[in-house]
Amino acid sequence: MAPPPSKAQLVKEIETLRRELAELRFQAGVHQRTSKGLQAIELQLAGIVQSAMDAIITINDEQRVVQFNAAAETMFGCSAQDAMGKLIDRFLPERFRVGHRQHVKSFGETQVTVRRMGALGAVSGLRSNGEEFPIEASISQFKKDKQRFFTVILRDITERKGLESQLRQTERLAELGTLAAGMAHEIGTPMNVILGRAEYLIRKTSDESIKKGLTTIVTQVERITKIMNQLLSFARQTPIERRPLAMSLVVQDIADVIQDRLEKRGIRFEMDLEPDCPDVWADRDRMGQVLLNLIINAIQAMSGGGILSLSLRCRNDHVRLSVADTGCGIPSDHVPKLFTPFFSTKEVGEGTGLGLTVVHGIIEEHQGFIAVDSEPGQGTTFHIDLPVHRSHTPSTAS
Repeated sequence: MAPPPSKAQLVKEIETLRRELAELRFQAGVHQRTSKGLQAIELQLAGIVQSAMDAIITINDEQRVVQFNAAAETMFGCSAQDAMGKLIDRFLPERFRVGHRQHVKSFGETQVTVRRMGALGAVSGLRSNGEEFPIEASISQFKKDKQRFFTVILRDITERKGLESQLRQTERLAELGTLAAGMAHEIGTPMNVILGRAEYLIRKTSDESIKKGLTTIVTQVERITKIMNQLLSFARQTPIERRPLAMSLVVQDIADVIQDRLEKRGIRFEMDLEPDCPDVWADRDRMGQVLLNLIINAIQAMSGGGILSLSLRCRNDHVRLSVADTGCGIPSDHVPKLFTPFFSTKEVGEGTGLGLTVVHGIIEEHQGFIAVDSEPGQGTTFHIDLPVHRSHTPSTAS
């Protein structure tokens, strides 16, 4: 399938047909036999306008809509019947309306046809439901029966803006990876020295106030180390080492590690592991990192105590691991951003905003899927689906 024409090509083709129409209309006044040619070109022009993938809107000198093609109906969520006779302002956010009217007026006085992308500048369109979206526009003018009209060709560039944003984010993260690798080398050694000395002094001193201060040092060093590990995990370049893995073993390992912390926080721990779940093809350390990140988030969400639940279920061709808490929950508008780098719902200084990004990256590396169910005040559940290791037969993955 051939690619759609650019706005510049579309404007040029429409203008060419309009010139031919004007010429034929002139000839029609002298030679009636040209009326068939005139009708054919009018039909051709109408067909191009209606089938165009870009929105094409024609307005008169009062900036009221006189033509509104099918793509414009789709783009703005408004029928041509409802748009006809309305001011073009209706399809622009209020902050752009004055500038737009001035631009069209100025453009009309120059008598120059513009055929370049973004002729109206960086503006947003306004759908009938009130949603704003970025658009790119070109404008041209023509005269018919001594009246002046303007045709605007609009392209929704929401997807392109999103890709540009992703590209900028990717470049930023690539720089972060280089920085993290250098920092890990420069910071890791002195942090280990500080940690070792502080732990040594804690064992040697009997003064409780000194012990408390040294414990604070140990806690903060461990926090720095955790941040560095998250950065390194996020920017890791080493390949994952995947082997047949029983996820129940990973759950048991983590359960042993967190038991004391849960008791100190007043959190009840529940575990429900379906027996005989098939192995997954995974890196054990990475899976442990995923589970530990989710559990730490759950603990932090239950500052006043609660219930932490881990469950493992066999689902034909995949295994589902779920981590649920009865904590504060997550606002619905935050859920789509949870796996975005540096997004955090925690107070400044309490989180890097990389934990869930690392989790998401690891799950994707394993061809898995992660989903979130949450309700403010009721708690949050993360579901992780991992494909079953291929060596297992369907009968063992019931």
